[in-house]
Amino acid sequence: MGRLRSTWLVELFEERLPITVIVAAAGVDTLHGLSRILPFLRAVPAEEAARLLRGSR
Repeated sequence: MGRLRSTWLVELFEERLPITVIVAAAGVDTLHGLSRILPFLRAVPAEEAARLLRGSR
């Protein structure tokens, strides 16, 4: 069950949902509660990160 939940949370992150929504859905009070899934998130290339930070999708 834990692995299924982690997979679901990773999918939410990769859909770029607001972090506040993911924290609420996960039922945790802090981001530390989500730190165990960070290694499973795909890396964002620098160019894509810059574009996203500028507000372009």
